[in-house]
Amino acid sequence: MGKYKRRHFLAQSGTLFAAGLLHSGFSSKGYAQPEAGEGFGAVIDKQPFGRLQQVGEGVWAVVSTPLNAQGEFAHAQTVCNGGFIAGEEKVLAIDAFLQPAGAHWMAEQARQLTGKRPTDVIVTHFHADHSGGLAGYQVGDEGPEIIATETTRKLINERYGEGRPQEDQPFARPAIRVVGPTQIMLDETTPVTMDLGGRSVTIDPLSGHTPSDLAIHLDDLPIIFAGDLVWKGLFHNYVDAIPSKLRTSVEKLLKDPQKLIITGHGEIGMAGEMGNYLELLNLVEERAKAAHAAGQSPTEGAAAFSVPESLGEWHLFSPAYYERAFSAWYRELDA
Repeated sequence: MGKYKRRHFLAQSGTLFAAGLLHSGFSSKGYAQPEAGEGFGAVIDKQPFGRLQQVGEGVWAVVSTPLNAQGEFAHAQTVCNGGFIAGEEKVLAIDAFLQPAGAHWMAEQARQLTGKRPTDVIVTHFHADHSGGLAGYQVGDEGPEIIATETTRKLINERYGEGRPQEDQPFARPAIRVVGPTQIMLDETTPVTMDLGGRSVTIDPLSGHTPSDLAIHLDDLPIIFAGDLVWKGLFHNYVDAIPSKLRTSVEKLLKDPQKLIITGHGEIGMAGEMGNYLELLNLVEERAKAAHAAGQSPTEGAAAFSVPESLGEWHLFSPAYYERAFSAWYRELDA
């Protein structure tokens, strides 16, 4: 291939609630977000809210760092991870982050590095931290093709389309600036190949983190953009999870230990080094099923749960996350 060419967190709390990211605040005081993933490629740009690094020829990853040194949400422009892939004809962006400012920043980085702003965007799932910034890709009357599944389109509208009343105001305000897809995947069972010019990617429809998740496999490099199906160093958000399907999807994505995984949250890393993530999912399943069989509530079961040191450090975006995980398993078991 040729050379490719503050607002404070409190102001964003409503959107973060809507995204399912926050319940009552980050729980690990003094948590400093790791930067081990910088070893996977040159850092092109580094901002308080995240960094951009090249992880392969024509492939860049965004690793978000929304927390400050005290473990508090301070930078909400991006929140999730993502990135972009350059072909000879198209530049494909993965996800849109929480705010238009985050998507605009990445689009400008793409323009500087490839000569083009993103021509296409894939929304991996409906949560606001992945879909809320779509408007930031628009410039005047021009914007990229936006690709999402029909389930994701529907869930964005259901979760975020209705406004919230504002005191003494005649207008309600939606949690995010809702922007819809321009291309909708109707078949959510069959992978789709997308030609970028000189290279292609495979869009893999999965589920587990939500009812509809997309993973993006590069066909010419051992790299997978996993969306929120895979996290590293941060305990998974089960708010809309289907846990048994999550495990199945994760097993598929981590099958080849030589693949570089661009995670949805936390650091990026090699699939072969992420076995503790799958072990953690299995441990949550085991403990949730045991608590369910004992007649305990999700709250009671989660209160007795902790991550063993053998699985490494897994920080919580919210102290409610263990209970969310147990509640998700209870939904499946009761069904």
